[in-house]
Amino acid sequence: MLKHAIILAAGKGTRMHTELPKCAYPFLDKPMVSYIVDACKESEIDEIVVVVGFKKEVLINVLDESCKIAVQTEQLGTGHAVMAAEGSIESKEGICLIFPGDMPLIDSKSINKLIEKHLNDHNDLTVVTTIVDDPARYGRIYRENGIIKKIVEYKDCNPEQLLIKEINSGLFCVNTKLLFEGLKEVKNINAQNEYYLTDLVEILGRNYKVDSYVLEDDFILTGINDMESLEKAEAIYKERYKK
Repeated sequence: MLKHAIILAAGKGTRMHTELPKCAYPFLDKPMVSYIVDACKESEIDEIVVVVGFKKEVLINVLDESCKIAVQTEQLGTGHAVMAAEGSIESKEGICLIFPGDMPLIDSKSINKLIEKHLNDHNDLTVVTTIVDDPARYGRIYRENGIIKKIVEYKDCNPEQLLIKEINSGLFCVNTKLLFEGLKEVKNINAQNEYYLTDLVEILGRNYKVDSYVLEDDFILTGINDMESLEKAEAIYKERYKK
């Protein structure tokens, strides 16, 4: 079975206050996206596609030739970014893992556990979630009778949904063929006027098995959104790996 990875690295990262693309920003000794690429190479992943956009030449220069490059010409949301990668994936068989490009603490062990969970549970879409005291601006996992029905982005939440503490990490594992079939149904009717990848939960959930996976070490899901979160993630990395 083919195992693909799509790494979303097209964004600007405005809150980082830098002219670099967000995912090219240094995390300790190298660009943050490089850590995700390395983890994928050390895992069971067969093929890696990195989606670039803003100042794409910077990221292309830091990525080696073992990665395929897809270009998102306009930043119209995460769903749109994944659609930009479709042409880079020759075979639609197997499964696809989708990574935010700003999650440098991810490791190969956790990637393999996600793949194992997805396959053993016969899921069509597996969403990696975590439960936090302060869900802040993360998308909320909306369930009915314990079953995931949809992910509601922060800006689209009603007051009741804002109280939900289970959040979307941005990391997904999905059957590749269903991924691109489902993306064709994604619309941009939302507060951001963007094509949300998270809409796949509701779309595929109508006819296919959608489930969640809570990683044991949820620190690896730490995303870099600003200088404060960068410092926090670097401190975690140094402590965990004694570097």
